[in-house]
Amino acid sequence: MNKWLVLLLLPLLAGSVLGRDLIWQPLDSLAGGDRALAEQTLYEEFGDNPEQWPDWIDPAALYVPTAGDRLLIVRRPVHDLCGQYRFAILSPVTPDLTRTTLGDFCAGSVTVIPVEGREWPDLMLSEGRIPDEAGIWQRVDQRLRWRDGQWWRITVLN
Repeated sequence: MNKWLVLLLLPLLAGSVLGRDLIWQPLDSLAGGDRALAEQTLYEEFGDNPEQWPDWIDPAALYVPTAGDRLLIVRRPVHDLCGQYRFAILSPVTPDLTRTTLGDFCAGSVTVIPVEGREWPDLMLSEGRIPDEAGIWQRVDQRLRWRDGQWWRITVLN
């Protein structure tokens, strides 16, 4: 009887966890230590005390499913030359129960693109900005793929 109850409840429990994936949410709704890690991505710009951050900032985070776990993407407003959001990409949870920063990108938005046969999805950065050789920020939409320990630009659209 208990075995059948677990089998019936498992899809409901999995659905509630997966229901938070791919939805931008406030940092205070993040699971476990993810809130503190997400807040740390804003320390450089706004200081290390979230209680003193300006009311107008609206940081948010997004869980992105991978084959074994989830990435965490933190969207934060910026005042630097890129003029958009900064998206910090944090790894799946490591064995020591933390996440490492895998990248930091400037863009207006991020779209997650599942790729058949790959453990991690691609990320499409729309209205992205990167500096050219002269250091002048240029708008570049780009599709990124995680491979060999780094993000590779696989598509660039202007």
